[in-house]
Amino acid sequence: MKPLILPKVKNPDLMPFHYRILGGQVLLTNDAGYHAWLSKEEFGDFVGGTLDPESQAMENLRSARMVRDENAEIDTIEKINGRSGHIFEGTSLHIVILTLRCNQNCVYCHANRKPKGAKGYDMSMEIAEKTLDVIFQSPARELTIEFQGGEPLLNFEVLRYMVEQGYERAERLGKTVYFSLVSNLSVLESDDVDFLVDHGVMVCSSLDGPRKLHDKNRPFGKMSSYDSTLESIDSFKGAYNSRKHDLSLAYVNVLATISRSSLSKPKEIVDEYIHQGHKVVHLRPLNPFGMGKKIWAKEGYKAEEFLVFWTSAMDYMIELNEQGTEIMEKMASIMLTRILTDRDPNYMDLRSPCGAGIGQLAYNHDGKVYTCDEGRMVGAMGDDIFQVGDVSTDSYSDIIHHPGVRSLCAASCLECLPGCSQCAYAPYCGVCPVYNYVVQGDLVARMPENDRCKIQMGMLDYLFLKLRKPGIKDLLSRWTETRDRSSVYRRRV
Repeated sequence: MKPLILPKVKNPDLMPFHYRILGGQVLLTNDAGYHAWLSKEEFGDFVGGTLDPESQAMENLRSARMVRDENAEIDTIEKINGRSGHIFEGTSLHIVILTLRCNQNCVYCHANRKPKGAKGYDMSMEIAEKTLDVIFQSPARELTIEFQGGEPLLNFEVLRYMVEQGYERAERLGKTVYFSLVSNLSVLESDDVDFLVDHGVMVCSSLDGPRKLHDKNRPFGKMSSYDSTLESIDSFKGAYNSRKHDLSLAYVNVLATISRSSLSKPKEIVDEYIHQGHKVVHLRPLNPFGMGKKIWAKEGYKAEEFLVFWTSAMDYMIELNEQGTEIMEKMASIMLTRILTDRDPNYMDLRSPCGAGIGQLAYNHDGKVYTCDEGRMVGAMGDDIFQVGDVSTDSYSDIIHHPGVRSLCAASCLECLPGCSQCAYAPYCGVCPVYNYVVQGDLVARMPENDRCKIQMGMLDYLFLKLRKPGIKDLLSRWTETRDRSSVYRRRV
């Protein structure tokens, strides 16, 4: 792609903007999240101060706050403040590792799993209590506690305790708390389902695609992990239904981790989700954290390979929607929300600075606290560079003021990063310093060689090009619509 050679800037009314050549046109964006399109000729005229002030192109630029006037600066400031509000709210997402033990052996596991019968890898009641102490010291008015593992249901007693105590603390302190569980669901008992549903715990599991692919990705001894997952999802559906919940709001969230075996099956994966009644599929690429780095040579792939898979799946989903079948891709929905609305989708990886420390913290089973779950996974590799405290000795204030938190904040401010500060996608994107550290040996990425950057840029290229087509824009705009599910996810006993 030939670079666009800018004429001498002669327009005194330009507001700050970024630009990118895409599809033969010039895409302009600004830090308030607005965007506009110009032809190359119009772009030259705009910068040179000769674009017709009465033209439709100029009207579009005014609407997108690219032209200085009495309202543009005030509106831009308000929008930027709104999009950056999370910085001042306090840590809201708290990831709690209840155990490192697991009963499955996924080919892409990055959780440093231990055998189901291993000893010494569960969070104790004492550590759980101290973890709650730290969590509820956060100034955030709304807190989410997410249980992970290993397989967190193998330590259900501590999960139950933290949920019950969490609700009591929230009520006493005037906070709102939500709970979520990331699980393979294979060790569920009926009483567990009742507890989780009655206490409003949001459940997330994995569905990697059709039976053969899912079972290949997620071995479960002589059993089928596919059958086990669907049976457990049905148990939740029955529990929600018996309590007369709206099943369009009350359901198990599922995602697909894309292994090398998945790359050739974009349509099959989407069809499986539709067959099972799901309207959202989250196509998640592999990452190199934890044990994932050890198996990368076998299961890993290049950014370009994932983008071929993802764009094929997206094209197929758009085609299905045009035919009347509702299905959307989760990451696309998050990015579209950033592009088309002023709402914060609460996705830590697409923020500047990122969510590490100030947006999320991860608590290992032994009480060690990390900037984020990715940082904890690096700890599982034997490098505790991202540990920022311990619940047995440190307060929330100690943790949040740790130099590691400050370092990750500085390393993820797009506004001052090479390769990001002038990128047209900076208003919608984010970087992961932990990923950069693992892959490139530095908190600050070398973006031209960074696969995470390539994937996000490829996704955003795809979405912006699709948004130029009026019919598809209307379709994709519906992917930003949300429904409040809080009525389901609260304690009812």
